Amino acid sequence: MIQQVWNILPDGLKRWLRQSEYMNRRKAARLAGSSKRLDICASQMASCFHLARHPSIEGKICLEVGAGWVLTHSLICYLLGAKRVIATDLTACAKPEMLSIAINQAIESISRDILTPFTDYSAIRCRLDRLKRIDSFDFDALSELGISYISPLDLAKDSLPYKVDFIYSNSVLEHVPVQDAEKLLWNLNDCLNPAGSMIHCIHLEDHKNSRSAPFDFLDIPRSEYTEIHQGERGNRIRVGQWTKIFESLENSSTSTIYSHSRSDVALPRTIDSSICYKLEDELRVSHVGFYTRKSG
Repeated sequence: MIQQVWNILPDGLKRWLRQSEYMNRRKAARLAGSSKRLDICASQMASCFHLARHPSIEGKICLEVGAGWVLTHSLICYLLGAKRVIATDLTACAKPEMLSIAINQAIESISRDILTPFTDYSAIRCRLDRLKRIDSFDFDALSELGISYISPLDLAKDSLPYKVDFIYSNSVLEHVPVQDAEKLLWNLNDCLNPAGSMIHCIHLEDHKNSRSAPFDFLDIPRSEYTEIHQGERGNRIRVGQWTKIFESLENSSTSTIYSHSRSDVALPRTIDSSICYKLEDELRVSHVGFYTRKSG
């Protein structure tokens, strides 16, 4: 019944409801107990570090782009020994109190053991024990861990006033407006210290229905696909175009650490002329990870 009522609501009202404080808190709590659980985020970052053969970030300054409602990936940087972690967002939406859910509902041994190849085991245990002793997470508690939250901050227009050693994003770049994507990555590349690095995990499917209709948005005319659609459903930049943007970064080299495709669903009959691609295979890539290393 609830879903039926939701389906008949105007898009503008749906958007307003999604952005309400009540809905944001509900979504943050749901994410904290699922995809933003500490053990799941630890597994994601450990997988990327393994595929990239990434060096330790012990004692480094880290930047998370698009940290979202639950700052779990920033906590992973802390567990890995980062000296300082800067979490940023285009709009202020973080709910630090939800981190207690992300920590307490995680399987502690997974969070701890899967990160061991990238830093000292006993150090991870001590840091994890410290997290579990925090009764109530807020921005002051995060600051004591060396984690700061900066928002609103549009890194496509503004650069950080200081350099960092490592930058991470997960399912963020696909929400950046097409005209800002290249500038954002240039600015992030400029933020890196010599020998610094970036890992960006990009989800290329239509976020409206990624399970059964992941490419439906590719046939919508550019004139009808607004920045709001790009933010909600994805900017439709395909893997070949992303590769060109990363290759354009100065004094850096980029490799693809993973690329997954969908062959189980049909593509739209027509592809809008604004979509840049050469082969059908580029359209079918659903997830891609890039590892960029700045020259030392």
